[in-house]
Amino acid sequence: MAEVIIMPKLGFNMDNGQLVAWHKSVGDPVAKGDPLFDINTDKTTMPVEATSDGILLKILLEELEFADVFTPIAVVGAAGEDPDAILAAYGGGESSAQSAAPAGEADGGASAAPSVPSPAAAAPGLNLTPKARKLVADQELDIASVAAVTGTGYRGGITAKDIKASPLAKKIASRDGVDLAGVAGTGHAGKVMAADVRAAGASGGPVASAGTGTPDKIESKRVPYAGVRKIIGDRLAASKFTAPHLYFTDAIDTTAFAAFRKEVNEKSGQKIAVSDFFTLAASKALQKFPGMNVSLQGDEIIYYESTNIGTAVAGDQGLIVPVIKNAQQKTLGQIARESRDLVERAKAGQLNPDEFSGGTFTISNLGMFGIENFTAIINPPESAILSVSSVRKKPVVVQDASGEDVIAIRPMMNVQLTVDHRVIDGLLAAQFLACFKELLENPLTILM
Repeated sequence: MAEVIIMPKLGFNMDNGQLVAWHKSVGDPVAKGDPLFDINTDKTTMPVEATSDGILLKILLEELEFADVFTPIAVVGAAGEDPDAILAAYGGGESSAQSAAPAGEADGGASAAPSVPSPAAAAPGLNLTPKARKLVADQELDIASVAAVTGTGYRGGITAKDIKASPLAKKIASRDGVDLAGVAGTGHAGKVMAADVRAAGASGGPVASAGTGTPDKIESKRVPYAGVRKIIGDRLAASKFTAPHLYFTDAIDTTAFAAFRKEVNEKSGQKIAVSDFFTLAASKALQKFPGMNVSLQGDEIIYYESTNIGTAVAGDQGLIVPVIKNAQQKTLGQIARESRDLVERAKAGQLNPDEFSGGTFTISNLGMFGIENFTAIINPPESAILSVSSVRKKPVVVQDASGEDVIAIRPMMNVQLTVDHRVIDGLLAAQFLACFKELLENPLTILM
């Protein structure tokens, strides 16, 4: 039985997904349970398996392109079946295709995107998706050249990706002054390729109008603000402009901590990272000051018994925060093993959604990059985040054996605590940070 494959919704906050790679090509047999494609969700890459047997009849979404959840992206059916007819039946027929065109907007489109006035609107019989119409209007493309494009969208509709040139083709056209609107494409679905631009230039094809000087800004590339980057941006913007952030900064003498960590690593038989000590220390400080381990959701302040500590990690798909759940119940060695596994898979984009959700407190450590001081934005729905900077040798005032104040060179590490002032008062935040500092300057107490 034929099946229309849609972009799945794999997380509560997932609105769209990026197709990373197809494991099958058009015409390949597909068995139920076979890996069909990989997608980037809000923070990780996940494989999606086929749910039926058949032949991959049509692909509507190219690799590295975005689509809204539930948007058709492929058709699987029996050999010889017409994928366009299957899509027509799925979408409810001709009228549905013209009004919504969910599958035709395979370049990341939305089913209810508003139509954009353009010269193409007056062209009878020209079936353009809303994004394609906007592209025609924005770039003032020649209607005749657009009409010659073979559409790959719903019922043969022309999508924006069908009339776009490849990035290399655009670069060559800009360099050689070739007007892309007049170049016939030989790539997939009539896409203009680099070879097409070179051939047009060699044969005296249409030339773009020359500028009057060197542009102020020369672009290297453009990428869509979508997927992981957009989700991170939207969440942090909402956090910054909704929650009043309050900041507390202190410096920690790491002399004893560095020596203690070295001794632990020599005797434990496994590597304990600096961040593992931070996780356990933060957990202990949260237990001592439970008013820090809260979140504001709606009209309620939720207090947590679990200390779920997230550590911000820069992965290939952007910032991700794997979470050590119930850190208060775990030993330093357990935290180290779990953290190492989570961080490795976070960098590879292989975490499951439950492994980077459910945090109650986050640590962002940029010390390894030499940053002296920075301010982090709270990771919602949490109410606090701790920024950890690099260790630098600085002159500080200490007491010698006789109790006299003397100046000594010590390895000092700046930390900054950011809290949501709606639910955390300044005194509580100061007490928490002082406790965290005390634990690191007397590191044996972290294990007690």
